Amino acid sequence: MQGKLNCEIEMEVQIFTHKNCVECNMLLEYLENKGLLGKVKIIDTELYPFLAFEKGVISTPSIFIDGKLVYAGIVDFEEFERILSGQKVTKQIDKASLVEKLMLGIVDSFAATAWLYINRDFDSFLAQKDFVMAVTGLSLLDEREGDEYYNYLRNVMVKEGDRYLEEWKPRMLRNISSNFIREIFWLYERKISKETLTQKYPVEVFAHWLMIRSGAVGRVGLRIYPLSDSTVMKRVLEAYNFMLENYDEIFNKVQKEQMELKTKNKEQVRYLQL
Repeated sequence: MQGKLNCEIEMEVQIFTHKNCVECNMLLEYLENKGLLGKVKIIDTELYPFLAFEKGVISTPSIFIDGKLVYAGIVDFEEFERILSGQKVTKQIDKASLVEKLMLGIVDSFAATAWLYINRDFDSFLAQKDFVMAVTGLSLLDEREGDEYYNYLRNVMVKEGDRYLEEWKPRMLRNISSNFIREIFWLYERKISKETLTQKYPVEVFAHWLMIRSGAVGRVGLRIYPLSDSTVMKRVLEAYNFMLENYDEIFNKVQKEQMELKTKNKEQVRYLQL
């Protein structure tokens, strides 16, 4: 099935970014090189978090065109360039690939990954329809076609979601570990030993971090499980052990990534001033 986006009229385009987001920096650099930055408004979610909350942003970069979420986390740069240039965009939709696209969008988003890893509740998660439509490309279809594919995908994931979570668990564990270690780097600005890490952040602290970082804003979206819940703690312990087993490799990668971003961020990232 094909969907078309007519871009012949002038659009309002908002891009929600974060200064420590690699994909965001790549996107802004791409738009700058193409001379297209003037066609978009850049909103830094660190500076203006409540604008992001209002829009339902759970992944960066998130791109809204005339108020509609079109991309979340994963952006087809060339396709987006065509949209900004006023060209008609045709989207090929393959029903068989929808689950893979959804799961790729999930493991690209820490909030989505953490929430589903802990809660394993696709019925609630898929109510975040705008995100689902954006990561699967359904946002570029007309409303009727998009809803038809969305309902199909929702039925599949509600019935078979546990199977897909198991299949994608290695990617989810790496996402969770990378984000935990990244935040440790931001806090200490250096690498701390694994021994220090386990002393300051035992599994109980890690469990609390994972629950409150999984898409919660205040009490909204917050699901706290008692440490006595053996089913949840088994998953937490698996994520904790994965993080420790891969600590050195992930930390070195995170440190390199963040130091490169720090250099680029001096001038390159542009923010919407309110």
